[in-house]
Amino acid sequence: MTTQAMLELIVRHQMVMDFSEDGFGDLCLKLDLLHDTASLGRVEMVSDLPLEALRGWLREIIFIARETLIELESMRGEAIWN
Repeated sequence: MTTQAMLELIVRHQMVMDFSEDGFGDLCLKLDLLHDTASLGRVEMVSDLPLEALRGWLREIIFIARETLIELESMRGEAIWN
């Protein structure tokens, strides 16, 4: 097996693990905890990032998720999600 083939196998396996139902469940729990602490005005309990950096990461996550939904829906000919 070539190094490239080995890397592709590792990446493919890791992505399957990351995007499993458990992986998405973990992501939702983390975001929900962040939301709960933000609602209390206590984000520093779960993150040491400056607020502007945290906002930037959340905007990036939203952008990537929205673009992924658009791609998935366009593949099936569904209406584009807004």
